[in-house]
Amino acid sequence: MKALKFIAFAQFCLGLSALALQPGYAAVDNDPSPQFNSGDDVSMAPGHPNHFTAFATESPEMLARMPAIDPETGLHVSEIKPGLFYVTEGVYQSAFLVTEQGVIIFDAPPSFAHKLPDVIAEHAPGIIIRYLVYSHGHSDHIGGASVFGDVEGLQIVAHAATVQSMERAARPGILVPTITYDAPYEFSLGGETVELTPASFHAEDMDTIVYLPRQRFVMAVDTITPGEAAFMNFGATSDVGAYMTFFDTILAYEFDHILSGHVSVLGAREDVIMARDYAHDVWRTAGAGMATFLDRFNTTLAALEYKNANLAYRATIEAVRRDCAREIIDRWTGKLSVVDVWADSHCQTVILYNIMH
Repeated sequence: MKALKFIAFAQFCLGLSALALQPGYAAVDNDPSPQFNSGDDVSMAPGHPNHFTAFATESPEMLARMPAIDPETGLHVSEIKPGLFYVTEGVYQSAFLVTEQGVIIFDAPPSFAHKLPDVIAEHAPGIIIRYLVYSHGHSDHIGGASVFGDVEGLQIVAHAATVQSMERAARPGILVPTITYDAPYEFSLGGETVELTPASFHAEDMDTIVYLPRQRFVMAVDTITPGEAAFMNFGATSDVGAYMTFFDTILAYEFDHILSGHVSVLGAREDVIMARDYAHDVWRTAGAGMATFLDRFNTTLAALEYKNANLAYRATIEAVRRDCAREIIDRWTGKLSVVDVWADSHCQTVILYNIMH
């Protein structure tokens, strides 16, 4: 279907080839001089315009927020509210809540899940593990669940769509859920409440927003990276349109901390607001660039003597993306870390969404 849309759009553009040309675009896009372009391949060759040293370093503000990793365990463990702990090895995150009647675990990343039983035993000696909650079905966040396979009576909680995905494709290391839901679901243990709300912002099937109201703690995995521009394709989202609506959803919660599953930094409300403003700026900037798309395409196609429309289409996408990224990098450098690493990806993601929708 997407291929058909592409062909139809290209044919439509061909039909408009008699439009007035704008040589200014061609003059910019045909500049042969080698120069740094954040959308090109990162090079390790000294002297190359895109040598890795041409990119900005991580911001001092971001580095200052990173918690210390214990050199013996390779983990950082913090009690952020009484009985509520978050765990990270610097790349992935999970959390667990200790109650008088048992422990609730949230996600089990394979990068450090094998260490979680000892961590939990240290901070909750003699207290049994009762629940393991999956944020969504991606293996990089729950693929270490099998480490809890011998926990007697363990209840594994996940959205029904996660189970369906598991049935379609083998997921080694992921324990089969014992409790499923397809609407907002709530359970309690030891006087503590866990609220699970289905949402759509990342996974190809279904995500879950985890909320602990008493602790004012919310978990929305693969959404933001506190202090940084989001990972490629806005956290590799499967639906950037839905991702753009995520921020209003999550900001409706009352929370002090947000766990987003990646980097070592635990986020705050201000991080969500900053990420929202950045994402919406990319959306607007790429959208404004799309207003020039047809004219740019026809200019490029004319320069190619009306041959190879696919090449002209790619060149036009790259030109719009490049202008978008330059604006975003200029506006957001100093506000978020690693903007120049991912801005091109973010702009292209929105450009493709506009083309296909």
